[in-house]
Amino acid sequence: MNDILVETRNLTKDFKVKGKKYIRAVDNVSIKIGRKENLVLVGESGCGKSTLGRLTLGLIKPTSGQILFEGKDIWKMSKSEFKNFRINAQIIHQDPYSTFNPVRTIYQSLSAPLLYHKVVKNRKEAYKKVGELFRLVGLVPVEDFYDRYPSRMSGGQLQRAAIARAISLNPKYIVADEAVSMLDASLRLGIVDLLLDLQKKFKISYLFITHDLAIARYFVLKGGGGGMAVMYLGSIVEIGLGDDIVSKPYHPYTHVLITTTPIPDPELARKRPLPKLRSLEVPRLTEVPSGCKFHTRCPYAEKICEEKVPELREVNGRLIACHFAENFVKGF
Repeated sequence: MNDILVETRNLTKDFKVKGKKYIRAVDNVSIKIGRKENLVLVGESGCGKSTLGRLTLGLIKPTSGQILFEGKDIWKMSKSEFKNFRINAQIIHQDPYSTFNPVRTIYQSLSAPLLYHKVVKNRKEAYKKVGELFRLVGLVPVEDFYDRYPSRMSGGQLQRAAIARAISLNPKYIVADEAVSMLDASLRLGIVDLLLDLQKKFKISYLFITHDLAIARYFVLKGGGGGMAVMYLGSIVEIGLGDDIVSKPYHPYTHVLITTTPIPDPELARKRPLPKLRSLEVPRLTEVPSGCKFHTRCPYAEKICEEKVPELREVNGRLIACHFAENFVKGF
């Protein structure tokens, strides 16, 4: 039996902007997510993480490349197969307030998919099922939340309701798209813990998208391991085990991300050397540099970096898109 649940092959997505210009939000990306496994996707805002997540869900169609779910190309599925795929592939959005209908109660929003997909037989069963979902995500006492409107709930409560809706159809795959970034710092770890607890109960695979390296590392460590992919201007620059990447990055961009992540100890923060970037400006997506996309900022760039696109190749058990990856295995 194939253990790969979700796979992308040379996935590319272009969006048309002003005039005849295009931006390449996702550029030749190939990733794999196993059954009951996680992949954490990290990178700066605007690098294409959310677009990649939506592509894997079939919410937008790729310009080229393939998305495979349980070995089948989702865009070659029959209508019934695609419907079944969409039941099994759900999303938790960044802003829960924008994903719930403000004039419907939380019960109405959660019961609708249960009734539509015949998970329950009638409204009485739907009422009971929604109560079970409330308990699973920590919305207790459940009687307090049936008739609540989104505007009468806190951000943390509403995100828990969004998680309840995502698991209501018992999916195999969930994209958590910056699921904790809009919450107070005190609530973030609680939501991550909830996601990981639900994974154990329902055997879910996650694509966990974040720009926060601290949250990414916590998700990996608390989840008992898992992969991490680092994205820059639509391309994957490094893939490996999450804790290994955070502990010892091989790609210069990953090194920059990690060394610029705030740490709570002021003494360590003062002693930690910051990377010497050639430029602090991230190139525009309409003017992506030739060759290696990071060469305009990379302090180690040479002539070949300007001319040739580096392939994502294996170096010391990790996939790296850098011409000089071997030089960085021993550290920066």
